Amino acid sequence: TLTSSDNVKVTIDSKSAERSSLLKGLLQDYSEDNDIPMPDIKGDILKKSVEFMIHYKDSEPREIPRPLPSPNLLDVTEDWDVNFISGVDLDSVFDIINAANYLDLKSLLDLACARIASIMKGKSAEEIRSVFNLENDLTEDEVKEFEEYQI
Repeated sequence: TLTSSDNVKVTIDSKSAERSSLLKGLLQDYSEDNDIPMPDIKGDILKKSVEFMIHYKDSEPREIPRPLPSPNLLDVTEDWDVNFISGVDLDSVFDIINAANYLDLKSLLDLACARIASIMKGKSAEEIRSVFNLENDLTEDEVKEFEEYQI
């Protein structure tokens, strides 16, 4: 059982948990301890991470090429993966990236990063700022320099 930062308990079998290098090591070192705290992961994100690990407990996820060849994730991964990562809002995708990094769960980290990359692919800097609600903190000179550098 994993316990999130907001005290949500999520049950996972040991084979599924071994998808995560962190959990695999913890299970080997503390096999008698049934409750593993996950202080850096909120309950809803922990549930999504566990859902991913359970889905892939008996198979390997498809490796996602870098850079992405197109903004369509279906071109690079399975339907299940696309539905899984597209079913969460953008803020949660960033939380999943942090959780996957903490859990040392490379395949989930790659999938979540690919979702962000697919959103950015083919967009201008201004469009990306708009999508991610980012302020343009470049000076006029820096913008001019950047525009001159673009070919």
